[in-house]
Amino acid sequence: MAVRDKTARIGRNRLEQLHLAVAKQATVEILEPRDTLTLSRRLNGINLDLVTEDRNFTALKTGQTIPWGTIRASGPSGTQIRYRVRTGRDVIGIPEFSEG
Repeated sequence: MAVRDKTARIGRNRLEQLHLAVAKQATVEILEPRDTLTLSRRLNGINLDLVTEDRNFTALKTGQTIPWGTIRASGPSGTQIRYRVRTGRDVIGIPEFSEG
């Protein structure tokens, strides 16, 4: 449904919500800074899941976003983040950007 490039800054609590999804699949990929943040997901509004496979990319399936799911980043306070969010039919399920 949409592809959006966004920016955010990690606050004093060292945690920033990058995307909230309600009954719609989504992915988040970190553009900058690569390999320095920790991503986590809140699945079905309850279960916390730490992303361990790829430090720069994670996805939420539709079933994981009922009633809602979030993708969050944690890192040093004040860190500026550039990232890409894909939702709905625009989800490709794989990282777009090389590890270089």
